[in-house]
Amino acid sequence: MKSISKKGSRRLRILSSLAGGGLCAISLAMVLVFYGMPYDPIWWLVMALIILASFVVPCFFVRPIEWVIEGYLADQ
Repeated sequence: MKSISKKGSRRLRILSSLAGGGLCAISLAMVLVFYGMPYDPIWWLVMALIILASFVVPCFFVRPIEWVIEGYLADQ
């Protein structure tokens, strides 16, 4: 059975983190453009934490994605 290399795993982590964080940042920017700036300063902290989480959380899904890919590779 073929397995995914460490280099491939690192690339998947980087790609998923950038995609998740980037899309979340764009979404929050669009919310700010359409609805205006938040009235309470604490919302800036909340938005920053959401963006930070959107960069970190996709890393937890890398191993399950690799598991599925390995299953497809085993079928070949």
